[in-house]
Amino acid sequence: MKKMNKLTIFLIPIGIAVNFIGGQIALLLKLPLYLDSIGTITVGALCGGIPGAIVGAITNVSISVSNPTTIAYIWLNIGFGLLAGYLSKKGVFKKLWKTVIAGLGFAFIGGGVGSMITILLFDGLGAGTTGMITGMLMTLGLSVQAGAFISELFADLLDKIPTLIIVFFILKSIPIRTLAKLPLGHVLIDKDKLQGGARKVA
Repeated sequence: MKKMNKLTIFLIPIGIAVNFIGGQIALLLKLPLYLDSIGTITVGALCGGIPGAIVGAITNVSISVSNPTTIAYIWLNIGFGLLAGYLSKKGVFKKLWKTVIAGLGFAFIGGGVGSMITILLFDGLGAGTTGMITGMLMTLGLSVQAGAFISELFADLLDKIPTLIIVFFILKSIPIRTLAKLPLGHVLIDKDKLQGGARKVA
């Protein structure tokens, strides 16, 4: 929390807004995606796990005003922020292929843990497309638990890979002078480009 500088605090509401915009775009275009965690992961990658978790939690609480059942999944959004901060410290977001592979971790939180919440609180039948897929898998002989796990893991994997690709290019587009002012910005700075720029100035 000591690293919650002014720029980090400024980015938190922006991250929340990006989550809402991404989610609305997915709804309007009827995409089989959520796109509602772009801001959470971006802020987590730039500012650390705690700011990212704050973005995820506030987004979830805000959505729950109109859809109360979503508050049960607040832990997923907090987990996305924390994982983004951890992976950023490890330099994962510096390479596109590592970023894509990281989708497995986010999908495990969203689909794996999310399906456990669905099973415990809603008898395994989620809302929307995942609920329909679960129902279809049950007609094939799978248990409701297995159906919920498979459907939600698949849906989240389908969502998180494009989400992380978007996050990767957002991070790449941020100027070095801005990255330098953020808690995890130094990890994301390409040292070769930085040195090359210094040589040109010299």
